[in-house]
Amino acid sequence: MVQCTLVLAGIGVFMAVGGALLGWVVFPGAVHDKIIENTELRQGTPQFKRFEALPQPLDFKVFIFNVTNPYEVQMGKRPRVVEVGPYIYFQYRQKDNIRFSRDRSKVHFSQQQLYVFDAESSYPLTENDPLMVLNMHMNSILQIIDNQAKETITNFRSDVNNTLEKIPIVRVIKRIIEKTTPIQSILQIAEDETYDSLRLINVELNRIFGRPDSMFLRTTPKEFLFDGVPFCVNVIGIAKAICKEIEKRNTKTIRVLPDGSMKFSFFNHKNMTEDGIYTINTGVKNALETQMIEFWNGKNMLDKWSNSSRGSSMTCNKIEGTDGSGYPPFREGVQRMTIFSSDICRTVDIKYVGSSSYEGIPAARYVTDDNFLNKIGPEHNNDCYCVNRIPKAIVKANGCLYEGALDLSTCFGKCRSCGA
Repeated sequence: MVQCTLVLAGIGVFMAVGGALLGWVVFPGAVHDKIIENTELRQGTPQFKRFEALPQPLDFKVFIFNVTNPYEVQMGKRPRVVEVGPYIYFQYRQKDNIRFSRDRSKVHFSQQQLYVFDAESSYPLTENDPLMVLNMHMNSILQIIDNQAKETITNFRSDVNNTLEKIPIVRVIKRIIEKTTPIQSILQIAEDETYDSLRLINVELNRIFGRPDSMFLRTTPKEFLFDGVPFCVNVIGIAKAICKEIEKRNTKTIRVLPDGSMKFSFFNHKNMTEDGIYTINTGVKNALETQMIEFWNGKNMLDKWSNSSRGSSMTCNKIEGTDGSGYPPFREGVQRMTIFSSDICRTVDIKYVGSSSYEGIPAARYVTDDNFLNKIGPEHNNDCYCVNRIPKAIVKANGCLYEGALDLSTCFGKCRSCGA
């Protein structure tokens, strides 16, 4: 009986020690290895299939400021705006042209995105809700005329038949340029021109924009975001020449239709189009580098942002992080993460703000860091984002836009604020 008790006690001790070893040594190591196996990018694995095409769409949410007093604004009063949204879209991502490096440590690919309106999640909002918003493309084009009149006239002369010189509006603009040294605002000089001259200018603008009654636009989310707001329709003379100049600027948010007319939209250029060639880490050599971007279009630095006050643009132009569709394993919740967005030509830091859950699954919640839109300037060592390309913009004492705004003109093309 004593021997049996000793044997049972020995078995108990063995099982306790064995259980401790399994729980503290064997199982964690096995789980660790399994996590690596299920996150690194290897052809033929379930993870690689998820990498090629996300099994579920992402949510793309859009909020729009609706202007409720457009005509009062025209009279000099402050605008009253109401935030409308979210308008929610499914964002599907598909990777194409996938190619591995010889040692399988890197993978190159292009990526397409498809946006489909999610009527159920957006309800009671619809894509056809009436909106009153700033006429972005008209405002941008007027800025071009106002600030680059000499360049515009020079391009007119080279691209338009010499007979255009006989058109009165050309002579009006040329007189405006010749009268001013340096060039003052065309809109200010126009106040001194005759009624006929102003009428001729208005005729050309009406031809381009379809007789707008204010700087605001009646539209819908569907038209404003994706389908496009039409302009430069059936234009002739100087209006046609101006539209040609707009076409040459090749801004992302404006597309030319087969009939020569144009459409402005915020996101049409993102729909079913590639945004460049990515080279990312597969994680086979170091799991902590999985899906981290190493190059975009063959570069690890952008050339979109100017030098900071310290003479460096590295802070703003550096390409790092992931594309937001995947992250390395073993992330601690309190750690910062980084996302590179080709849409805005910059890297964005996201910070941990607390635990959360998704359909019952524990998760960590991250939001964009303050250095995205709020803490920008020489005192934050990131004033290379202060490109100062928006004419007459109201800026802070440090020369940067106020919190919540970012000038994206160097990212979206030469059109001054088409994408800002």
